Amino acid sequence: MLRLLAGEAARRFGARAAVITGSSTLSFADLDRLSDEVAAGLAHRGVRIGDVVVVALPDGPEFVICYVAAAKIGAVTAGLGTERLDLMAGLDPALVITGPKGLPARPGLDVIRLPLERGSYDLARLRRAEAPPPPFPPDPGRPVVITFTSGRTGPPKGVVFGNRQLEAIRAHGAGARWGTGDARLMPYALGRVGFATRLPVFLQTGRTCHVLPEWSPEAALRHLREHGVPVLQGSPYQLAGVLERDEDLPGLTLILSSGAPATPGLITALRDRYGVPVCNRYICTEAGLGLGTRPDDPPEDAEVSVGRPRGGVDVSIRDAQGRVLPCEDQGEVLLRSEAVMSGYVGNSPDHAVFARDGFIRTGDRGYIDHTGRLHLVGRVSHAAES
Repeated sequence: MLRLLAGEAARRFGARAAVITGSSTLSFADLDRLSDEVAAGLAHRGVRIGDVVVVALPDGPEFVICYVAAAKIGAVTAGLGTERLDLMAGLDPALVITGPKGLPARPGLDVIRLPLERGSYDLARLRRAEAPPPPFPPDPGRPVVITFTSGRTGPPKGVVFGNRQLEAIRAHGAGARWGTGDARLMPYALGRVGFATRLPVFLQTGRTCHVLPEWSPEAALRHLREHGVPVLQGSPYQLAGVLERDEDLPGLTLILSSGAPATPGLITALRDRYGVPVCNRYICTEAGLGLGTRPDDPPEDAEVSVGRPRGGVDVSIRDAQGRVLPCEDQGEVLLRSEAVMSGYVGNSPDHAVFARDGFIRTGDRGYIDHTGRLHLVGRVSHAAES
């Protein structure tokens, strides 16, 4: 899937920026070309369908190139960045791509260290100036990417998403539309679920992904102004930090809050300060897709809820015995869609998080009101993670 989307995005969008990091810009055409060459290099090194490729690099164009390259040969990408290398223990990677000092030597581990030149990682050691292996038969069940839960309620778990889940996310986020995506400044690491599973949407809509070397309110505000990025997104903590700086964002058209519950006061303050719609988003990593209020919803919706279920996403509120509860009754929130994870990596059991009918148990407590809005009120004892 990513192979076809990258090629079509290159044809349609060409020199348009796919990724901007500092002074570095990667176009859609270069993303397709360079990922072809890296895919050929990975295959030459013996990486095969189903092998895990760990990308232990800071966020930037190189991560996206390596991710698309691995997908082009049927390998599975795990983006760990440079801060979560301990998560490699359960992955058994065929190859690790890192920087000059990113990973201590380990017996039996194939590691490629990319030199750092003028702020960018040189991919020359990975690239081969030839076509990648020919496309392989489609397989909806083939794994594509591993992303990790936050570890908020226990050790982080590796969550596997395959072609079936990425296709569901693509269809939900882009449908049949091409080239309609606005630029976004990424508030989270590219290896997290927010980017790793939504790269198909970025490719199809031609959305430019802006990446900061290190996120801070000051850096985010500066980048939003300098590049005219129209959407501010982040966790309530990040958005509160931006709000505290009390700086103008003249090109802003939308604010998206996600990653944790936002208070009504924060939603209202953001809307009053910037004069744009504020949407509340809700997802847990294992679910792939979640809920969210829309820009044209009544303002109160984002203040008190995380919105109503949208097409393809089912929400259920259940008690401790798994019985479905009526509107206004509080219980555990369960989500179901075609984007629900394939399972966990390694020895992490997934039976506790899956209900028998395919719903994911989120570990969040909430209720659905008489208008169909989901309200969150706390946590329960077990957990999938947001």
